[in-house]
Amino acid sequence: MSGMAVGRSAAALPWLCPNTESLIQLAEQPATLARTCPTDPALLAFLLRFVPAAPHPATGLFCPSSLVSSSLADAAAAFLATTPQVWIPPHAELMQRYQRLMQSAVPLARKLATITRQAVPDQAVAVVRLAPLGWLAVAAIDPGTAAEPLHDPESPAAPAIQQHVWGLDQNAIARRLTARWRLPDWITTTVGHLNLPVDAVRTVIADRGLFAVAQLALLEAERRGLALALTEGANRDDLLRELHLSSQQLEQFWRDETLRPTESSTGPSQSTPPHAVPLLRNLLKMAAESRRRNGAALIVRLEDRLDHLLDAVAQMGQEVERRAHDAKLAALAELAAGAGHEINNPLAIISGHAQRLFRTEPDPVRGEALQAIIRQSQRIASILRDLMQFARPPQPQPRRVALADLLTAVRDELQQDAHERHVRLDIRADTAMTCVRCDFAQTKHALAAVVRNAIEAAGENGWVRLRCCEADEDYVHLIVEDSGPGLSATDREHAFDPFYCGRSAGRKRGLGLPTAWQLIRQNGGDLRYQPAPDAPTRFLLTLPRSITLDFCDRQSA
Repeated sequence: MSGMAVGRSAAALPWLCPNTESLIQLAEQPATLARTCPTDPALLAFLLRFVPAAPHPATGLFCPSSLVSSSLADAAAAFLATTPQVWIPPHAELMQRYQRLMQSAVPLARKLATITRQAVPDQAVAVVRLAPLGWLAVAAIDPGTAAEPLHDPESPAAPAIQQHVWGLDQNAIARRLTARWRLPDWITTTVGHLNLPVDAVRTVIADRGLFAVAQLALLEAERRGLALALTEGANRDDLLRELHLSSQQLEQFWRDETLRPTESSTGPSQSTPPHAVPLLRNLLKMAAESRRRNGAALIVRLEDRLDHLLDAVAQMGQEVERRAHDAKLAALAELAAGAGHEINNPLAIISGHAQRLFRTEPDPVRGEALQAIIRQSQRIASILRDLMQFARPPQPQPRRVALADLLTAVRDELQQDAHERHVRLDIRADTAMTCVRCDFAQTKHALAAVVRNAIEAAGENGWVRLRCCEADEDYVHLIVEDSGPGLSATDREHAFDPFYCGRSAGRKRGLGLPTAWQLIRQNGGDLRYQPAPDAPTRFLLTLPRSITLDFCDRQSA
């Protein structure tokens, strides 16, 4: 086929044939197809075209029960029978470059989607994998012609060279194929447009965050590896601004070893063309007939739906319980704020008059009675201050805080208290590279309250341990454990209620834990009691991780 005709032929392809291994898996193990997509872009396009989307994109791209439908095997068998060989040889030069590019672009896209929360990670990965759809379509027809633009010495792979060689550039081919194959809107409006600035396609794309994540991932990967000219018109600064990222953050992502390309390809080095396997079409037809006859698809679909329903019910119950508990505490805080304000006014009058009378009272007995009134008034005032701090704490001033400094401050404050109670306090402040974003004073007060509660509960010759457990990319988890008796089922329900008088031994009534909960929530974190059988008493404190320096930190540095 002449070079100028290959672009038009590629744009009219009825499908891209998946690899032989993918088609065998479609016949024999359809439920695992989603795991094969990373090594076979043709299979990904096929599934996006014929499998309904998952009800919740965050759980995956495809509805699991539809993967075992007989219609998938029927469609693949029909395409094999009626279309010429449109298959991409894994050893072709273009496919090798594609796999090398994906090694960097795919993990970066997933990381950007997760960190920025601007896109569903699986969707971002799918867009990145299908971004070179035009290249793949040309390679399926003629691998040699597909590689010609890669060898131009002046402008390798540029869209103008593609159009000169093929008649259409890769983006024009990709736009036509996604529309003709009726792929989902989030694919159709993104793939084929990634060479345009994000501001120029605002009215065209279905998901602006998804577009920005995919385009930035491809742009960065192409800058650092073998380019396919997929993002010629992209503006890096505009994309960073769109995703609320800094250049320093992006460079920090690249330091992750998983984002660095390796020399080996992720795809198979050798594969038999599907059309050269005589029994493959029969295998697909037999699999489809078997599923129709035995009803396996229906059984699996009902079982999957039942599992999902039970999971959803369990999650909903936990979420409702958490929201009800948080709403109760919020209502208590509002009530405490109002009551504290109303009590404080008459208390100030009582204390003022008592102090004035004491200064002029000659009788020692009445003077002692007045002193008792003043002392109890001051005690009530102290309780009210604590109550107001729980009900309406001051607005936090969050900034970047080294976790080691926070833990050291808590240890210095409570070391003497633990020593006097003969409690061994173990606080490890060796997390110098970890930083959180919070108000230092408020967070220190909250963390100290939780640790002090543990010291009081541990008892003589007991122990308290505070350690850091960095479990995810967005938050830092701190675990406070003690050797105390723990909380009963009733006490757990009221662990963060102010002035709850049913606390178990050693856990005094008061506002320590409720205030700590309020301050941590106000700083973007969370505080929970974590019961576990045959384990120490444990509280989990979560704080937002800090990645970039604040402006004031950069100035002082």
